[in-house]
Amino acid sequence: MAKAGLLFVGTDDGLVLFSNPNEIGRWLRIGQPFRGTAVTAVWAAPENPLLVLAAVAGQGVQRSEDGGQSWQVLFDWPAAAIAGAANGPGFIRTDDGVYESPDRGANWQLQPLDGPAGPLAVAGGAAATVGGAQVFARDAAGVWAPFGAALPGRAASLALLPHLPGELRAVLGETLYACASADAAWVAQTGAPVARGALATLPGKSSALLLALADGGIARSDDLGASWAQTFPEGAIDVIMPASYHVDVAFAGGEAGALLMTSDRGRSWQEVKAGLPPIRSIAAARLL
Repeated sequence: MAKAGLLFVGTDDGLVLFSNPNEIGRWLRIGQPFRGTAVTAVWAAPENPLLVLAAVAGQGVQRSEDGGQSWQVLFDWPAAAIAGAANGPGFIRTDDGVYESPDRGANWQLQPLDGPAGPLAVAGGAAATVGGAQVFARDAAGVWAPFGAALPGRAASLALLPHLPGELRAVLGETLYACASADAAWVAQTGAPVARGALATLPGKSSALLLALADGGIARSDDLGASWAQTFPEGAIDVIMPASYHVDVAFAGGEAGALLMTSDRGRSWQEVKAGLPPIRSIAAARLL
């Protein structure tokens, strides 16, 4: 099969599938499973984007092995988030805890965690999630444990820093928090213009770029949140998702149904599609 970019966009009206054949820059709509139902989380395996997991309202977690053309029920119960790194374990966050699979879904093991399910962040073998006001992180041995002191409330998003594996960032309300180690306190980053929760990390050779919401648009920070520059001035953005195949590429969308893309690490954004149902989740991958 020829090289193609693939987009899986979870909306209030199903999972909208797009393909960019031969990466010509033209995203073609190729399907929309689960019409009439919200898809709140979606993930495609970076090394094999034909393997897709989706959290579908009222239908549990669904699994596809053909790029979203056909689906089978993986779990009957709802999931708050789905994530995984290339050639690493996959994770599904439910109210019971975190289900982890080392073999792309053939087997799953539950790590029970306290507190209502929250967001999930993965980078390489590292992972973190939220349970109520507490953040939990997975160590190198695969053990999940509390990370930092409890936050003032439930974080809406998390970000791992690949070049600083002992640090995390979280968004709570309109405040960005930083935690330097598992035994440290969470510290509010004053002046960071984030709001409503979306936060994403784009890895780099020696540092990481943070993308976040700011005054209804998107802002970028290349100093771990100390300073920000707004690059997309307006729009109802609720989701920011880096592409698994390139460190410069990310996608964004939200309530207004506009799907955006950046190919220069968030400095500029272009509209890929408009008029979609409200966007709740995005997965972007490349089929080689």
